[in-house]
Formats: sequence, C-alpha cells, structure tokens
Amino acid sequence: MIVTVSLNPSMDKTGKLERFEHGGVNHITDIIRDAAGHGIIAAKTIKELDRDDELVCTGFLGGINGERIRLILEGLGIKTDFVTIAGNTRTNLKVVESNGFISEFNEPGPAVNEFEIEALKAKILGYAGPETVFIFSGSILPGCPTDIYLGLVNDVKAKGSKVVMDVDADVLKAATDAHPDIIKPDKKQLEQYYGYEFSVAEEGMIDMAKRIVEEKGVGMVCVSRGALGALFITADKCYRCSAPRIIPKSTVGAGAAMNAALALGLQNGCTTEDTIKLAMAISVGACTTEGTKPPAKEVVDEFKEKIVLEEI
Repeated sequence: MIVTVSLNPSMDKTGKLERFEHGGVNHITDIIRDAAGHGIIAAKTIKELDRDDELVCTGFLGGINGERIRLILEGLGIKTDFVTIAGNTRTNLKVVESNGFISEFNEPGPAVNEFEIEALKAKILGYAGPETVFIFSGSILPGCPTDIYLGLVNDVKAKGSKVVMDVDADVLKAATDAHPDIIKPDKKQLEQYYGYEFSVAEEGMIDMAKRIVEEKGVGMVCVSRGALGALFITADKCYRCSAPRIIPKSTVGAGAAMNAALALGLQNGCTTEDTIKLAMAISVGACTTEGTKPPAKEVVDEFKEKIVLEEI
C-alpha cells in the first residue's frame, strides 16, 4: 500500500498569458482547474501508471474546495480518507507565459487545531505496517508544529513502514532524526537545511547529501536540479542523472510526480538504478502535460529508455 499525505492541498488554477505585466492588467486564458498538492499529484501519477498497488490519499480538506478535491480523486478511482477541517482548502494560481516562464501565486492555507491534527495522526497510524510506504510531502498548514513529521515518521517506521519525504527545509531538518528512507530536497532547500547563504556547486551538494545519509541514517537523498536533472546519493553510491531535452508545457508538479516513482521503488523492491530511471522519466513526462496532469504510462516508458545515469 502507498499512502500519500497532503497537509496543505489545493485546487490549482493554471492559465496561459502572453506576457506578464507587473502592476498592470493581465488577461489569463485556457484555465485548467485540478486537484493538487504534492501528495495528491503523486497519487494521481501512480493511478495514471495503471499500477496494481493499493493507494490511499489522506490529509486535511475543508470547505467547497475540499469537497471538489475529494470528488475529483474518487472520480479517478483513488481512495480518499481525509480529515475534514473547519477551514477552507486553498486555491493556487499558476500563470504560464508564452516564453515558458511560470509564476505561482500560492495561498497559505487554513489553520488547523490540535484536535484536527490528532485525528489525522490516528488515520495515518491506522495505515502503518510493513507493507506500507508513506509519501509525506508539500507545505504544512498554520497551526501545525514544524516538527510534526518527526513523531509521525518515528511512529510509522516503528511499525515497519517506509517513508519518502519532500518538504520545506525547516520541516525536513526537524524530521531527519526519524531516519526517513528517502528525502528529496532541491538545491535551495539543501542549502537552507545547512544554513548556507550562498550557492554551492555540485560537489558541495553531494557533500551535504552524504552528511545527511551518514549522520541521520537516511537511505537516499535525491537532490532535484530542475532542467539539469538530479543527484541521487546513498551510503555507498552517488549518481548524476540527466534528462532528455524537452520543451516543457508546465513544470508544476514534476517534483511531486517524482515522489510517486521513489515510493513505487520502495514498495516493489526495485534496484536503486531502476528507481532512479523511473523517477526521472516520470518527472520529465510530467513537464509535457498541461497543469498538474500526470504523464501517461506510454510517455513514461518512452522517456525511461532515454535517461542517462552516471555513477560519480
């Protein structure tokens, strides 16, 4: 079973714009509305790949947007088990310009209280067990403590579950003491994790990732680098993975889609190399779709054959 946890999901609106006029009037066209949030995108990606793995989406949902998200997921055949909260689930706006630039306008999301948090913890622990992989990803809501994942990861791992994490640097730093199996910071988040105020080169990223693996007992650190691909660091190996050149339609959700592949790799006992290739293929495939729509299985299979993996 794969369980995706979205503390701060959203209804995403993605629109097109010829050119963004700062301080002026902007007329957006071709608007796409879809259920989003890192965990939800990962779940939709797994479903699109026509996997047999049991799949559950949980987290917080509230208001009209929350009900829309629930209906969208159930319409896709994805099991939902969210905690209904008093606040309204947020709406995020993504604007794609003709030159390929993407501007995101993300709301913070509603606040949650201790009772809602405890209800979610109970749901999560109910799914924990040796056959379960959790994806903890995305931002947290106001009212959630920064160390919310420290206890959750400790508890689910105590029951034998595996964990993929893709969260902000401050939340990640608080959770790595629980030894998640895979973490996926981008370059900026990795720098923030160690409090660096300057940009580091590839060698510096590898050194930081190795320190996390050695000092925190994390199984693998995946450092996302956008169009440059990604680095994958384990206790005994380091890989540089480049991606085929494409003209992206939208990069929104590519990182969340990659989390789906990392979880599938853990769930099915795939080799590190096969997991990396699948992760990169899914991420690139996600960039060829509009909005946060997941790539089709045929597209992923095609890109997987083009992934270049280099041990360094």
